Amino acid sequence: MTDKPDVAEIYETYYSKIYNFIFFKLLHRQITEDLVGEIFLKVATHIGSYDSEKGEVSTWIYTIASNTLYDYLRRRNKLVPLTLDELHDDARLSVDFSEQSSLIQDENRREMYIALSKLDERTRDIISEKYFLEKTIKTIAEEKNMNESTVSTIHNRGLEALRKQMKNF
Repeated sequence: MTDKPDVAEIYETYYSKIYNFIFFKLLHRQITEDLVGEIFLKVATHIGSYDSEKGEVSTWIYTIASNTLYDYLRRRNKLVPLTLDELHDDARLSVDFSEQSSLIQDENRREMYIALSKLDERTRDIISEKYFLEKTIKTIAEEKNMNESTVSTIHNRGLEALRKQMKNF
């Protein structure tokens, strides 16, 4: 093992990427803030277990983030449906997309949020992993056990849908 990375530096480098990754999976500001806090607490607590020989810091952090998100979804399984369409219709979580949108101060981000909320979960998932986690199409396809051309098509169609939505604002 080599020197351990600095927690403050990790926080500064990855906070916005992790926040966006979680936010665009859940589309809920308060839950996102709670999970991101939990993720960085785990990073700080377990920094001693990081081994640079096993992978990059980014891979380690994104693994913690993904596991924390999936643990949250499992814990909430009886209360939170697992598809975005069900989330929109589910009063138990009480996600008001208009209210969440109004909390976003930057107009461009607000428009992007609204546009993303109109994409299906699979498309939004692929786009968020591509841009927020900076994964390649090939990596996403391998992780999701999908054909690379299928992932690429979903990605491209999702981007086109976002462009059309953004033109409407």
